[in-house]
Amino acid sequence: MDVRSKQSIQEHLQKEDVQERILQNIHRGRDEATVTISRAAELFGITENKLRDWEEYGFLNPLRPGGPKGRRLYTPAELDKLAIIRELINAGYAASDIPADIDKLWRTIRSLKELDTISNPTDQTSSLTHLPAVNELSINQHIARGRDDLFWSFFIARALRLVLKLICEDIPNTTAGLILPLSPEANVQAVRRVEDLETLGESLVGWLSQSGSSHTLLTSRPWFQYTSDFRVEHLQEMRVGIPQTSQGRDQTLIILQRETSPLTLSKEVVKTTHRLLEPLYAEVEHVRASLGSGTRDSIDPATDLYNSMNHEDTILNGLADMVIRLGGTLHSGQPRWRFCWILLPRDISQPASMSHLTLRAQNQDALYTTRLPLSGLDKHTSYPYIRALYSRHIIYEPNIPASGSQAILRDLDAPLRSSIAMPISGEDGLPLGVLHVASHLRDAFTKDDQRLLRVICRMVEELLKTYWVRQQATRHLGNMIKNPAVIDTLFEGFASEYDFNQSVEGLLKPLQSNRSKGSKDKLADKVVSFIALDIDKYTSLANKYGERLLRNLTREVGLRIQEQIRTFFKEYPECQLYHIYADRFFILLKNTSLDQTREHAERLRIGTMGPYKLDALRVFADQQSRPESLIELTDITVRFGVTSYPYPKLDEILHEHAPEYAIPEVRSIITSALDVALVKGQLEGGNVVISWDYEQRNFIRWSPPKAR
Repeated sequence: MDVRSKQSIQEHLQKEDVQERILQNIHRGRDEATVTISRAAELFGITENKLRDWEEYGFLNPLRPGGPKGRRLYTPAELDKLAIIRELINAGYAASDIPADIDKLWRTIRSLKELDTISNPTDQTSSLTHLPAVNELSINQHIARGRDDLFWSFFIARALRLVLKLICEDIPNTTAGLILPLSPEANVQAVRRVEDLETLGESLVGWLSQSGSSHTLLTSRPWFQYTSDFRVEHLQEMRVGIPQTSQGRDQTLIILQRETSPLTLSKEVVKTTHRLLEPLYAEVEHVRASLGSGTRDSIDPATDLYNSMNHEDTILNGLADMVIRLGGTLHSGQPRWRFCWILLPRDISQPASMSHLTLRAQNQDALYTTRLPLSGLDKHTSYPYIRALYSRHIIYEPNIPASGSQAILRDLDAPLRSSIAMPISGEDGLPLGVLHVASHLRDAFTKDDQRLLRVICRMVEELLKTYWVRQQATRHLGNMIKNPAVIDTLFEGFASEYDFNQSVEGLLKPLQSNRSKGSKDKLADKVVSFIALDIDKYTSLANKYGERLLRNLTREVGLRIQEQIRTFFKEYPECQLYHIYADRFFILLKNTSLDQTREHAERLRIGTMGPYKLDALRVFADQQSRPESLIELTDITVRFGVTSYPYPKLDEILHEHAPEYAIPEVRSIITSALDVALVKGQLEGGNVVISWDYEQRNFIRWSPPKAR
């Protein structure tokens, strides 16, 4: 192919009618193709042999899941390329005239067209403005395109952020940036000052603010409004700002605040950074597609990775592919690493030692194995990914004997000779899963490889935690709308502090409004009593077992009290239990004397004494208890506080305050008295009933009596 042919092709593709035909074929291919070779040939009126010929020319690169002799599967990107090739062949161009990267030339032309349209929105001469069916994608096309771009949008931003955090680890709370010139003609070595950055042309920029927020952008020329605020450094090994070698400078530039301390970069950091950023330089079109001009759909991925339907995830699969790519190739062009698995627990709420691992992502060339749960392998602790999960260590096998291959991998055309399994996260002792990579070469994973894979594990960790948070944020939305007052669904079966306040105010309002002598006489014999309770040694239990387990214990105590109320308080149909906060509950008893309330509190004290068997990992009330996560807590005790108020006394207190503040003031007096009773119970050592005494006008220990 000569230069004149390429120039002629470019001129042809810039014609409005040509672009219209190609776009129509592209969208018809995306909408209708089943991506088999026969369907692709039918869609574009081309013989299957011709498609095979074009594949030999290097125009097309269909997937071959079954190996070199497997059937061809054409992706939407390949079909787009096919639409362009067909137009050029129909226009009389020979196959030898068409460059192998014709799709990149097409996207460049389209990008320029979009830029021109944005710059001249009132230009009505373009026939494309009259082609909504071509220019405006359907909803399913938007979704498909967004899914295709999703991985690169994720990887570009995370790679730049992690590299910046790595570079700035010794100089925290600083502003820093990375400049990645994307033009092959960019003369990075000529950049000495910040003012020289403009000469680099199109560049990818990663930015880390002092707040910890990161930004990713694509610019036609990098420049700063105030150049004196920053200084520029080359990505190279340096110690206290002094380069340690004059060779092997990277294309990447580092931007730092001018007053920042001199930079120190180890050889390992520079090498890891270089390998991590290499795909961004090699895949400029993906960078442009993710960050360039034009419409961008908003995508918030939140795959339910722990659903039994075993949903696939675009980003996780993309990371598995990226791992193989980052491993590099041999002289033959064959990847150094054979396959990459990302394995996650089937149930994220279970401890790692109880969990069954499931294969959730793998590189595209790993289609020889299934994506079904690997439950049959879970109990085989000899497998490296199981040992990595249990041990929280990297399990590296540099020389696997032939007899050591796992049964599921023995059918490979080349046996595995080395593998590495890395816990995903685990720095806090709780791994989220395992990254497992294997090679048909011995000693295939160097220290540098391990550093790189650890960075990928951090990306996977962020993704998994993000997905989990997004899943939790959308749970029980219907219940939220139905009952907006309930936040913690574990306690949705209990009345709340708000309900308690409403109940108390419901008692006080009639007293405040009825001041006649007849009304006072009717209230003379009425009384209302309260019981408050706290779990003894709650803080020390929380420190020992964790907040989640104590939250479940509090619920179990509340459920036991509710059961006792239903059983022993039948004569008090209006008796109500309220969960106030943490381990505190209140009980309101209408028309119950102080002596009766004391007896009820003592009965509850005895009934709430341990042991308690509960699911230590329960998060939501509707979760089934699992025998393997049940724990029994013995010697659990509860302390109680009792107060009682005749209605005339409440009426007296009400009218000691201004009417607009009287009810909240009296309610505050009631709750404060209960707090005092519980504090005294704590000082008594717990497992007691503390009651108000009318004669002593103070709180006393009512039961059990102190041992002498």
